[in-house]
Amino acid sequence: MVEKTFPEAFPVPLRGQSVNAVATLKVSSGYVYSEFSVNVLGEILRIPSRVHLSARPEFPGLGLLERQMAFCLLTRSTDGFQRQAALREILHINKPWSIPFVIALIGDYVVEIVQDIYAALPDLERDVVSTFIRTNPAFYQLTRDRVMSYWDCYYRPQFRRSDYVGFKLLRQLDAICGIEQRRGPSANSCAGIRADRNEPRPSENSQG
Repeated sequence: MVEKTFPEAFPVPLRGQSVNAVATLKVSSGYVYSEFSVNVLGEILRIPSRVHLSARPEFPGLGLLERQMAFCLLTRSTDGFQRQAALREILHINKPWSIPFVIALIGDYVVEIVQDIYAALPDLERDVVSTFIRTNPAFYQLTRDRVMSYWDCYYRPQFRRSDYVGFKLLRQLDAICGIEQRRGPSANSCAGIRADRNEPRPSENSQG
């Protein structure tokens, strides 16, 4: 199942390399996977919401492109440290097929991951980012909703809304895309997002 569906996270011309990348990851077959769909240059890609590995990832014999795809999938890991490490490997790729994995992590509850994206924003290709966001308005709105909900659930005591990195990042992306500034959902959406993500409250020294 995993070997057949996970390669669909990448465009058809790259499907052969994506099969090799998936095979290397040793994804756990006992984990129940969900997915989300995005439009990349007219093609619908199906990206796993979470990936659970049965062993430490290693990439012997993989070419550069296959390694990049493996790291893209690792940004969906159930382990927050793996998500962050993988993100740092893909931020420089700047391809239409890699950007969805970056944008998705803006809605992550681990603030250090969002901070990495914010710091790397000047190096992202604006046209690639803008095209993806404009083509996927519902996905971008869901990402915005998660930023609001995680700030309200976990970070409101630490950061004013205007100072929280997730909102600063969204403001810059809105400017890049020419999107009018708008208010997010009401803060009472916290419980629904937490239940939907099925993830524990983050602690200072852990990323799950």
